[in-house]
Amino acid sequence: MHCINQLFRKVAASVFVIAALTVSSYALESGTVNAGALNMRSSNTTSSRVIDVATEKEKVIVLEKVGGWYRVNYNYQEGFMSADYLSISSTEDLSDNPIDGVVTGSVVNVRSNPGTQNPVLFQLREKTFTKIIGIKDGWYHIEYGELSGYIHADYLEIKKKEQTAVELSESINTDITDNPSVTDAFSDLRSEIVSFAKKYIGTKYKYGGRSPSEGFDCSGFVYYVFKNFGYTLNPGASNQMGKTLSISKSDLLPGDLVFFNAGSSKKATHVGIYIGNNSFIHAVNSGKPVTITSLSQNYYKKYYVGAGRVFQ
Repeated sequence: MHCINQLFRKVAASVFVIAALTVSSYALESGTVNAGALNMRSSNTTSSRVIDVATEKEKVIVLEKVGGWYRVNYNYQEGFMSADYLSISSTEDLSDNPIDGVVTGSVVNVRSNPGTQNPVLFQLREKTFTKIIGIKDGWYHIEYGELSGYIHADYLEIKKKEQTAVELSESINTDITDNPSVTDAFSDLRSEIVSFAKKYIGTKYKYGGRSPSEGFDCSGFVYYVFKNFGYTLNPGASNQMGKTLSISKSDLLPGDLVFFNAGSSKKATHVGIYIGNNSFIHAVNSGKPVTITSLSQNYYKKYYVGAGRVFQ
């Protein structure tokens, strides 16, 4: 009987935890004010401070349900509004009055439609500002220059863009194709990666090395360079080849990886970072430090087995 009572208590506790999680979990939605005026308060009580007041038919972003209240964002402020005076929708067009948002993940996928099963159109780096033009099924519909797509609400924060913020680069190519990498959105990052990699020209070779102090092997050098920019490409040329998007040699851009194998296998045994002008930078082998080499050099031309793109 003691065991049965103990089991009952455990089951009851589990049900309570599940119920609590169910109540606290809430998908991103839109709210429309259905009263003449609606107070936004600092907490979910009528005695708390009034932060702002929304008028009838105004839109707010609903972030969470808390009892009989919604936690919302209105006029770039967060607060609480009574659930009795908001009409809720999972889909909303905000294109007539876009809202500023900033990317919070290190590198975030922007997809063709809500849902991780949908194709990645391009990616945005942390602290990049976008325009929120809609909400759909827990995702933000955003615009970035001439590009648009969907970002999950977990990786975008509503935040007003300051006048001093860096503006969108005019160099972005808006002639977008169906290529899911849309690489031109990463032109600045590619330049930074190449410049960073060049700092280590002359660094000694060491098998298994992953740092300037101990030296690099080929994949350790790639690992170190990309780790500095928030990308983890664990060492091993074949592993890095498998973790990147395979691209043709004619599509190479600075910051892409190039792979080689002197044997019969198509698996890579050597890797370098393409820097443009048909050249790549790599940790060569024992006795040869980090250097720049042409892809047209006979050895590397013969044993080239493919290229990979990190920014997918």
